[in-house]
Amino acid sequence: MRRRVNGAAASKPVLPFTPAARKMRIPHVHIPNTRISRGLRRLPRRFSRLRLSGLSRMFNRYFFRLCVLAGLLLLFVGLWSWLRPGARIRVDSDLVAAFQMPHRAIGLLQDYAAAHGVPFAELLVIFNAENGFFPDRTLTFDLSQIESLYLRDFDRLRRRYNTRSITPYVTMFNNLFAEIEAFPIPSGWYDGDPGIMFGNTWGIDHNQQGNRKHLGVSILCRENLRGRVPVVSMTHGRVEEAGWNNQLGYFVGITTINGTYYLYAHLDRLAPNLQAGQLVSAGHALGYMGNTGGGRGNNNFAVHLHIGISPDVDFTRGRFWINPYPFLRHLEAQNAAQ
Repeated sequence: MRRRVNGAAASKPVLPFTPAARKMRIPHVHIPNTRISRGLRRLPRRFSRLRLSGLSRMFNRYFFRLCVLAGLLLLFVGLWSWLRPGARIRVDSDLVAAFQMPHRAIGLLQDYAAAHGVPFAELLVIFNAENGFFPDRTLTFDLSQIESLYLRDFDRLRRRYNTRSITPYVTMFNNLFAEIEAFPIPSGWYDGDPGIMFGNTWGIDHNQQGNRKHLGVSILCRENLRGRVPVVSMTHGRVEEAGWNNQLGYFVGITTINGTYYLYAHLDRLAPNLQAGQLVSAGHALGYMGNTGGGRGNNNFAVHLHIGISPDVDFTRGRFWINPYPFLRHLEAQNAAQ
């Protein structure tokens, strides 16, 4: 028999999560139909609409297409900057190395650059690029036209060339003209009655067999006397090499802070205490002019100094040598003007 509690039959308590409990219905709670209650019921739908708003749906739908379109646009811009006529300096590195521009134009370009407030190295590169780096060394150029042709409309000329295209050349010439401070022979040996002479010997057949070109300039001793004419450093730098080589004879190699390598070869002897690793300044004694090396023993050719200049560049592969002749002539003119 069931016991009655206060007139009602007593029942066993229903434990949670039992089959009986699952059959029980939660009593309905009536919420008045007011403006607030209607807004609360609509909140979940509003949040879902925010997550899938028109902008987000369009972004999700067209994201891949936008990426492809942006990639094609960048590719087109890159190809246009690469192929646009006149955008890049299109010249063989051998022509740049020969550096056959009229050496008298260097001083004029420096003066014009200072007068018009334009970067000298950039003006030099554009001047050479406009003339194809002077492929014919016999070409004569009217220097009086430089200002009218290249300075009065310099901004237009500069816009013709891709900045990334001319930057390596501008950097190279900036470094070279900043580094070279001293003529390799002390001034007393070529002032008045000069004891030396030199010409543009770049690229001549070095061994009369056509397989080795002269990648430098030879400064000759007029009296052809070994060990008489001193040789000094043209730049500040670090002595990378100092010693003997079968081809170069006694030689010195100096590297500047910009990575340019300067070679002084065929010396009769080195300066006392000069050794690799030593820091030198422009005008520091390196040795004396001679005729050592050449791969044929000593004293088989005229007494001279071989000057080689190898800038650290990224527009060509391998070791790059540039013609020192215009730089030497420019230094000579500067010393004569002082």
